[in-house]
Formats: sequence, structure tokens, C-alpha cells
Amino acid sequence: MKKSIIARGIRVNNLKNIDIEIPHKKLVVITGVSGSGKSSLAFDTLFAEGQRRYVESFSAYARQFLERMDKPDIDHIEGIPPAIAIQQKNPVKNRRSTVGTATEINDYLRLLFARVGKTYCANCKRHVQIDTVSQIVETVLSLPEGTKFLVTFPIAVSQKVSGQSQINLLKERGLVRILADNAIVDITTEIKDWDIRTAKSVYGIIDRLVVKDVIKERLVDALETSYRLGAGHLSIIYNILNTPAYPDIHLQGHPLIIQESPWVELRYSKQFFCSYCAIEYPEPVPVLFSFNNPIGACPKCQGFGYTIEIDMDSVMPDKEKTLNEGAIAPWNTPTYSTMFDSLKKASSNYGIPLDVPFRKLTKEQARLIWEGTEDFCGIRDFFAWLEQRKYKMHVRVFLSKYRGYTLCPACNGRRLKSQALNVLINHKNIADVCIMTIDDAYQFFEEIQLTEYEKNIAHLLLQEIKKRLDYMIKVGLGYLTLDRMTRTLSGGEAQRVNLTTSLGSSLVNTLYILDEPSIGLHPRDTERLIQILERLRDIGNTVVVVEHDEEVIKAADEIVDLGPGAGENGGMLVYQGPFQDLPARNGSLTGQYLKGDKAIKIPPERRKPSTRAIVLKGASQNNLKGIDVVFPLHMLVCVTGVSGSGKSTLVQDTLYGAIKKKREGYAGFVGKYESIQGVQFINDVILVDQSPIGRTPRSNPITYIKVFDEIRRLFSSTRDAKIRNLSVGSFSFNVVGGRCEQCEGAGSIRVDMQFLADIYVTCDKCNGKRFNKKVLDVQYKSMSIHEVLEMTVDGAIAFFSDSPRITRGLKFLQDTGLGYLRLGQPATTLSGGEAQRLKIATYMAQENPDAMLFIFDEPTIGLHMDDVQKLLTCFQQLIQAGHSLIVVEHNLDVIKSADYIIDLGPEGGGEGGYIVGCGTPEQIAQRETSYTGRYLKPCFS
Repeated sequence: MKKSIIARGIRVNNLKNIDIEIPHKKLVVITGVSGSGKSSLAFDTLFAEGQRRYVESFSAYARQFLERMDKPDIDHIEGIPPAIAIQQKNPVKNRRSTVGTATEINDYLRLLFARVGKTYCANCKRHVQIDTVSQIVETVLSLPEGTKFLVTFPIAVSQKVSGQSQINLLKERGLVRILADNAIVDITTEIKDWDIRTAKSVYGIIDRLVVKDVIKERLVDALETSYRLGAGHLSIIYNILNTPAYPDIHLQGHPLIIQESPWVELRYSKQFFCSYCAIEYPEPVPVLFSFNNPIGACPKCQGFGYTIEIDMDSVMPDKEKTLNEGAIAPWNTPTYSTMFDSLKKASSNYGIPLDVPFRKLTKEQARLIWEGTEDFCGIRDFFAWLEQRKYKMHVRVFLSKYRGYTLCPACNGRRLKSQALNVLINHKNIADVCIMTIDDAYQFFEEIQLTEYEKNIAHLLLQEIKKRLDYMIKVGLGYLTLDRMTRTLSGGEAQRVNLTTSLGSSLVNTLYILDEPSIGLHPRDTERLIQILERLRDIGNTVVVVEHDEEVIKAADEIVDLGPGAGENGGMLVYQGPFQDLPARNGSLTGQYLKGDKAIKIPPERRKPSTRAIVLKGASQNNLKGIDVVFPLHMLVCVTGVSGSGKSTLVQDTLYGAIKKKREGYAGFVGKYESIQGVQFINDVILVDQSPIGRTPRSNPITYIKVFDEIRRLFSSTRDAKIRNLSVGSFSFNVVGGRCEQCEGAGSIRVDMQFLADIYVTCDKCNGKRFNKKVLDVQYKSMSIHEVLEMTVDGAIAFFSDSPRITRGLKFLQDTGLGYLRLGQPATTLSGGEAQRLKIATYMAQENPDAMLFIFDEPTIGLHMDDVQKLLTCFQQLIQAGHSLIVVEHNLDVIKSADYIIDLGPEGGGEGGYIVGCGTPEQIAQRETSYTGRYLKPCFS
């Protein structure tokens, strides 16, 4: 077998015909400036070829598409193992996918609870189980020797049939005696003045025995007969007064019922049935614990955990308002203002103040407003009345404004049927385990108490569960919960969850390609990530990592440095070898930064906090501990802290949502908080996150920054276009007429591979050029519209040098380090970091903008050290233009360049959510309790 992956003549995208050899079973880091060709080598070459060869082993149906799949432009490649790519994008949008299902931990949990979980009656809390004859024999023989007892079965007495007829029927079944209301009755003799229908409880007596070893066979026969005649139910009844020594009774999980007599009853059932409450339960099977299966899913929310109901946060968007100020939004409209009028008239009778902020009303006052009284209609009845009228379009539209996802009232967000939640292990059901953090869940399974029999059954299951939980802790995800929806994870978190899944599967001889797994990790947690990557390598895999983090680069067995620049100036192999020799290469920008020849310098002075600030009080969403936070305006503010400390909850969920809701009736999610002040100092808040700028290949950088309109105008003004009667719209691949109709301007066609992931193949009509021949024949400066779209931003700036309206917008792309992007590059191929910087360029390009508050979520994702310098320059330009910036970041170069730091922690999850410190980077570096400060301190030494 080959000892390395050997590739010759790689010309994918901007790669300059390079040759490379990647050793097997090593940790290899590919680094270089943004746009140097890292992803082209790792994903478009190595992964694409590995995937293509893997698909060759599929059926004829799948292979028929291989001829249409584009092969990487490469002369020769050999020694490539099956490849798995773990990218930083989070492709999951389904609400059913959770961290537990994505890591397969839920699969093992379902098996564990089905095998060793104990069902407890929801009513009496007794253990419910199927009682075998051998178990009952063991229990009875454990009673003190000499104990007299009855083997009986319950008899249902009918009030519609005469008592004597029922007695005769019992005789025909072979019974001699019955136990009626705790008295033994011989039914073979005539009983005067007594009717069986008057008895409250009736049992058929199969046998009367005394506890001795010799009765075992006779007892077994009696029990089997009782089960047969009692339709799967029987009782062992004995008299305490006749028991030699009254035992401490809790036998086989069946607490005894001591009735108003000396008689004691032990109930047993051959069915999964609570004999004491007459409630039948389903036997625990794995699907009972799956919220993705109708057998286990909560019938009300169908396993989602949430239902679409009236959302009180939408009904009362601003709880700082009083009732007189219009706190109840739907009653502010002229149509329904009479509802508030009736409340207003009756308010004094019920002690409801009209001039107190709704947030400060008592629970009873708020309940009255919600429930209503005989004098006024409550909010709930108001919406119930509207539900009856929703056959009218305007009513449905009105209702939609106040609906939202609310916690399912049936399962309380736990997604499962109550029968599944009655199954416990160590007093915890499966939902209790899933709402724990990964750290807590690992501790629970470490300390779990099982019998020897249960340990033998659960040994392998527990081993797999703990192994996966341990991996998640090691990659810094210990603060997540197993029921966290995968769609809510950041790109870095999603990538590390996928990494855990790969480790759990224990594949060997596989090529793993990872795209910046350090995304979202505090420097404290990077060391754990490196250990995981080394573990993946040590079990026999080749690990290729696209990375910029200094610690990860240093830990690599082999470094591949591409460059020296971006786009057309990149694509060359600058260096390959161990880390020790990398800094000596002057042609390597990476080496120059690691060596210290180049560095991001600390600003000579910090901006001082102005009197204008946004003050958020009582933030308590998720793990935030009711904190009060001051965000100074007109400066660069960094929010820092270890992973899971509450940064995104504070900034994105709470601050952003609160400002939006205060200004324009925001309908999205808003974290819990008490009040917010200072919103009047900004015109709007803009969240610049890593979400894609478009969902189709027709969206690209120049359509996003509105430059394509000018380019199309230039082409439509040419002589060739006028001869062909082409308008500005003809040069758009979104409009019928100029675009290729076979691919509808996308350049590629999606092929449904049924059970496999869909593939995209180049359109065979336009060869990926997106336009029809008539449009492609039109040229501007000897270039067609397709050739212009294939230009890089850097190249286009020179090409359109005489068109300032075009070059102005492109210049901002260049300033944010995106000069290497092709003008027509599909938005779907952009990384999260590239999409984020594209948004920055768009806002920078706006003329005479109003003062905005920009919130950035880890903008350094995908950035080389040299590109971080460019990003910081863009930040300073935004601040100089009058804007304010709040940046959630782990990158120490950005943190040390901030004017003000808000550090959260001290840990993640439940131990986080506090403010560890606020102040300049120098002040935070002096705080011993701050992890950020510890890593920041060397920057100032």
C-alpha cells in the first residue's frame, strides 16, 4: 500500500500546476493567506477525487452520473484513501436534529433505557414490570417459614347477572372457595341471605399453602392456574396474624397493600400493567424513546418540543409600557380597541393599575389580564374568539402576527410521550439526561448505579455513550446539551460535533479533511482540540486540516504553506515540511508572522468610553446570571470568554433582539432581560454573522454589493448589444431572455441521487457560462460577460479603471481582503468568513450612512494573520464614519486591538454567564480570574 498521497500537476482554480506529497497517518496542516488555494487543494482536489473514487463502487444507477461529474484538473493522483470532509458550514436546518441525534448518542441512550430502564406508574409511582412465575415463587419462598397464604386471582363481579348465576359459573370453573371482602367463603355449600354482588372485592382461591421448601412445585401449578383464570393477573394474600415474623415488606418492587384487616395482598401481573392502578403501559422498546418516531413522539407537538401558539412576547412586545401606553399590542388597533376599553372600565374593581409597567404587575394581576373576568374579556378568550373567525383572510393575517413557537404544554418541550418519560434509570428519564450539559451527562454515567445483571447488559452501551461524551468535552463542547437543536449551532460547533461523530465511529485508513476546526474556540480549549486531532491520527487516519491558528500549525507533523498571495498571486507551494523550518522561509507570510518579522501591533492609544452607551439590565437568558452590561458606543468593543460562557446569548439573542424589538416590533427571538437604555443613540443595529448571502448559485459578490447593475449597463450600451436588441435585463442570469434556459442561469444542474446527497453537474448547453450564445457574443473591451464574471476582484479593478462607480464598490471588497474572489463566484461556495466580510464591504460602500451599531460574530473566521490586519483597518474605518462596533471574538490579535473588553465566564455552561471583567485589554490582562486575561498577558510583556 502507498505510504502517501501523491498528486502531480494540480491546476484546480488558482493552483499553479503544483505537485504535492501528503504522508499517510499524519496530521497535516494546510495554511496560507485567504484565497491562496487552501480549499482548492483540500476540498476541490483531495476530497473531490476521494469522493469520486468512492462513488465508483456504487451501483450502476449512481455510476451513470460519474461521467457528468467534473473531475479535478490534475495530471495524476494516487494513494488517496476514502475521504470525509468536515466543513465549517452548518447545513442542518431541520428542527428534529439535535446534538444527541447528530453524535449518535441518542441511539445508544434509547437502547440503554429500553434494556435496563425501569417503568414506574405515573399514578402510584410503583415499579411496573412483567412478573414471571419464577420471580413470584422466589418472592413467596422468601417469606418467613410457616407463613400461611392464599394463591388467588381477581374476579370481576357483574351487577347485571344474578349472584347465584355467577356463583354457579365459578363452580363450573372448578372453584371451591372465594375470598369476599377479606372473608373466605365456601361456595360449594348453600349460602343464605348473601349475594356476591354486595362484595367490594372478590378473589378466587386456587390454593392454600404454608411457606416451606417442599411446596415449590405445587406453588408453581397454582400460580400458572391463577394467571390463566385471572387473565394474566393474580394475588398472593396472607394474614399478618398467622405470620411467624412479620417481614419488612418491599418485595420485588411491590409495596404491599394492608387493607382494613390483617390481610396483606401482593399483586402480580403477566402483562406490563400496574395492578394497583389498573393502568397498562407499553413495554420499553428503543422506538418508544425516539421523538422522530410516532410511537415515541409527543402527539401534540409531534416530537418538535414546540407548538405554534399565541406568543405572549408578540402580544406584549414591550413590557416596559403600561396598559395605558398600549402594552397589549393587538388592542391598540381601532378594530379591537373596545377590548381595552372594557378592561379599562373594570380595572379598578380588580386592582389592575393602568399606569404601571406591565413587567411590574403582580402574577395575579397578569393572570387576570390573560384569563379575563365576567366584566372584561381576557387575552386568551380574545384569541379563542378570533380562532372561530379565521375563515376570514384578514383575521388569519392578524393572528399570524401574534403566533410563535411556544413550549409544548403536553410534554413541556421534552418531545416524548409520557409513557417514555415514566421509564427511569437512577431516578432520571431519557429527557432528564438530554437536558443535562455534556459535562453533567458524563458525570451522571460515570456515577450510575446498576445491578450486576444490568451492568452486563449495559456495559457496551455505557462504554460508547461515555466515549462520545468524553470526545465532546475534549473539543470544548461540554457546555452544550444533548437536546440542543443542531440548526442553532455555529459553524465551528457544528464542525466539532461532526468531528466527535467521526471519532465515535472509529474509522481507520480514512482521509479526514477539516476546515478550521478551531473556529469558535477560546485559546484555552485549542489544546484539547489538538489532542482530538492527534487521536484521530493515532488510530490510523490521515488528517488534513485547513487552519490559521498558530497552536494548531505548531502541532502539525507536516505543514503545507500556499501563497505567496491571494487569487492569481497565490496557488503556489511556498513551503512543505515540519514547523521548525517554516519561519526561515522569507517568502512565506505565515512564516514571517510566526517568526515575528511581521505582527499586528497594539494601537498606540485606546478610545475612551463616551457618555453615550447602551445599558442592558437583568440579562438572564440561558446561562446568563441576571447581569447588567454597559456597551460603550463609537468604539471597538470586544465580548470575550471561553466557549459556552454566554457571549452569543448576550450579544445576539438578547442585545440585538432587544434593540430590534424596541425600534421596529421585531418578530424574532429575544432573550430574557429587564430593561434596555440608550437605544436612541443609534439609528439601527445590524448583525453581521456568517449566514450565507444567498441560497442559489445565481447570487454572487457583485450582485450583493450592487455593482453588477453597472456592469450590465456597460454591456447593454455597446454597439454589439444594440445590434442584437439586447437590454440591461438581457445580461442578467435571473431574467428570461438572456440567460441559459436549461440551467436557468445557474450554470449547473442539480441531479437527485435519491438516497445519496444531490450532486451538481455543469450545464451541457451553456458549459457553465449561464447565458445564451447571443448574449455571450457581445463584448466589452474584447471580453464577454462570462469572461468578466470569471475575473477576480483585483483584476476587475484594473479592467474597469475608467468606470469609478464600479471600481468604488470593488475597492471595498479588496480592502476587506476579498480581492481574490471571482466576480461571479456563486454565493453558495463562499465560506462563513467570506460572507461576513462581504457584508462589511457592503456597509462600507454606503454613502452618507446613519450611525449604526454593528454586531460581528467572530469575523476572523477563515482569515490569515495578514488578513486580520486588513479587517482591523476596516473596523477603524467604520468607527471613523460614526458607527459603533461590538465584536464576539476569540482571536487575540483582535482582542488586544479593542478599545474596551467585556469578558464573560469564568467557565462555560452553568458555571458561566457572569461578567469576569470590563475594561481595556491591559486591564483584563491583569485579572487572574480571567482566562482571556491569562492568554492576553503575554501580548503586553
